[in-house]
Amino acid sequence: MIEQEIRVRLNEEDPFETTQVKISVPKGTKIMSTEPYAVQMLKLYGLMNSELVVTKAQENRKGNIGSGVIVNITGDTALIDIGGKYTTYCQLNSERKEIRDQIVPGMHVDVKYKRQGEGQIIASISDAVNDMKEQELISAIGSKSVAFTGRVKELIHGGYWIDISGVTCFMPGSLAGMNKLWDFESLVGRELIFMPINYAQDKQTVVVSHREYLQTILPTKVAERRANLKEKITGHVTGTTKFGVFAEFDSCLTGMIPKEELAESLSQYEGREIKPGDEISFWVKEIINDNKITLTQTGSVETPWEGAEERYSPMSSHVGIVTKMTKYGAFVELEPGIVGLIHSSSLKEVIFAKGDSVNVRIRSILPLEQRVSLALVS
Repeated sequence: MIEQEIRVRLNEEDPFETTQVKISVPKGTKIMSTEPYAVQMLKLYGLMNSELVVTKAQENRKGNIGSGVIVNITGDTALIDIGGKYTTYCQLNSERKEIRDQIVPGMHVDVKYKRQGEGQIIASISDAVNDMKEQELISAIGSKSVAFTGRVKELIHGGYWIDISGVTCFMPGSLAGMNKLWDFESLVGRELIFMPINYAQDKQTVVVSHREYLQTILPTKVAERRANLKEKITGHVTGTTKFGVFAEFDSCLTGMIPKEELAESLSQYEGREIKPGDEISFWVKEIINDNKITLTQTGSVETPWEGAEERYSPMSSHVGIVTKMTKYGAFVELEPGIVGLIHSSSLKEVIFAKGDSVNVRIRSILPLEQRVSLALVS
């Protein structure tokens, strides 16, 4: 169970007379209500504790969100009925254009309101949309499956201001990509995908990360690259060492071109004239795992996995050489570069030594994942 706070109205006649209620609910439950009878219902079902704080909602405080119906539109002003004896005015010239273009009399809208002098209430549809969007962003913090499209508005000290559907968020510069950026200005104005990761209470701002999103698509990008190993790639240099050049490609993948795999034309590498951000072309030589990829500029690499599905069709029998015994089973090389596994559950206490020749049957083969499942031939 987790503790959650909600705000409900106590008086149908006054949208500003509200109460903040603390309740305990199962994790993942979301409760929202603006109805005055919500307090009684929570008590009835035993969801509310004894602490009840009654407050008057303050101007500009998050939570002053209600709903209403647009009664009429005169010039740049929309009259909105928000229930009870209250109506509110919305200044359309202060609303976002996409909202102004959709508003018509009779439409139900959510509004954020505040009290002005002489009991008048003014409202903003855009502010209500922004507040609800911000709550949606906050609710997604920690989720690995929810992301939002936004625009990089401005480069500031330490990071960027990001606009996500009207909500201004902050992204630290270190979370703008998988590697350190070579040109921080290059992101300004671009549309990217972000994941909320934190809420900065001091600045009352949602903190987002583009890097977090890139990490979620990493396995998919690796699988796509495995399927196109012969394709020449253009990427950007992220750094150099005495061993070779690091390059970023496919938006989130990073690999190293070893010194011996560099093209002859890059003799300037000795003089460290290759700089981060430089465009560079290459092929993938080997994908060891999602985070370890070897690149080459000497030409596309012939892989033994090409046509492997035809050579090693399921149920076909072959002779292989044991390369390693582990608790998972025996690894057997069918040909240089293609190794399959006989799972321990199929060995029936049979123990092999490295170099043993064995007769195996193909159970399944996945060339893109470079995996072969084997069984012993009876």
